[in-house]
Amino acid sequence: MIEKESWKIIELVIRRYPDKKREYERYISEIMAASPAAGIRATESDDYSRPQSVTEAKALKMNSAYADKLKKEIEAVELVYNNLRPEEKKVMEMRFWSERDRNIPFNKIEGVAYSERQMRRITKKIIMKVGKYIGEIA
Repeated sequence: MIEKESWKIIELVIRRYPDKKREYERYISEIMAASPAAGIRATESDDYSRPQSVTEAKALKMNSAYADKLKKEIEAVELVYNNLRPEEKKVMEMRFWSERDRNIPFNKIEGVAYSERQMRRITKKIIMKVGKYIGEIA
């Protein structure tokens, strides 16, 4: 049994996947496109706890907690999605990604050969797998 709060968090991660993927790709491209600051040179008086080169600064930004969280959520959804059968993928797409603000009710999902009960089972399986990967479910 999944706690109600965990279920909502995992559903939100799945529903926000398309936006978060674009956001992560934009974040990484901005880091890679950043130009070096003029006159970066290390001297003996410099604080060596800070990045000493542009490459090092970019690597630190790419491994930030923010980037790690986004990457983990994106990978979780993609891993689960890529291991579904085509009909199950369609259920996931229709349920989570067809409307921006809410999940589509199961009785409104058309074009799949599953009953409402089967779609509920598929959704639960998706929620469980994504939840385990992101650490929301033990």
